[in-house]
Amino acid sequence: MKVHPSIANPTAAVTALFLLGSLPSPAQSAEGFDISDMAPQAPAPIAGPAPIAAPATAEIADLGPSRYSGAEIPAYVRALSARFSINSRVTDAFGRYQDPEFKAPQPKAIAQSPTQRFRPEPPIAFTEVIASITVNMVTADKQQFLISGRTFTRGDVFPLQLPNGKLMKVQVTSVSSTRIEFRNVETGETAPLKLDILPPGMRKGSGGITAPGVQPTGPDAPLQVQPSSLPPISAND
Repeated sequence: MKVHPSIANPTAAVTALFLLGSLPSPAQSAEGFDISDMAPQAPAPIAGPAPIAAPATAEIADLGPSRYSGAEIPAYVRALSARFSINSRVTDAFGRYQDPEFKAPQPKAIAQSPTQRFRPEPPIAFTEVIASITVNMVTADKQQFLISGRTFTRGDVFPLQLPNGKLMKVQVTSVSSTRIEFRNVETGETAPLKLDILPPGMRKGSGGITAPGVQPTGPDAPLQVQPSSLPPISAND
């Protein structure tokens, strides 16, 4: 049996394998393919909005985002500005008419209302002013009366403030259990204040005073008396 020379010399066999692997393979190189009937194809178009037409023919709904406008920026701006509501308004943002030929109607003269003259407030009668005073207590023997914790005596002069803010000076001229007399220091007018002072819960009676359970006697009934000089009457007599 004969041995192959490559097996007999292992080093020569390994060197030959390295040389064969470094050579180009006809099956994997470009020269191994026939591309004479093939032509390069155009790249597929990128999806995007349709070209923007002039504002007269462009639809508002077809306006896409501004980043897709591309080279049609002027047309995009014109189409977008056509959507502004200012185009349908008569006046601008400052209230001026947008049409330079428009003539505003002339304002109509308003009929003047009659001049309202000042009417002074009618004066309050002195009797009404005095009648509005509230007296809490009267001490007729001392000629004094009490109003809200203040004591007034006959001859005192004090001011009264009216609802309109005016001050009126009055003087106490007389004090009794039924009425108090006041005098206006400026005009000399006098007015009485009738008193009807009763403790809370009491009212004036209209009939005679009778105690409960007591029968009133007639006007001709004699009064029974018991002189101290006479001996007491015995019950056995």
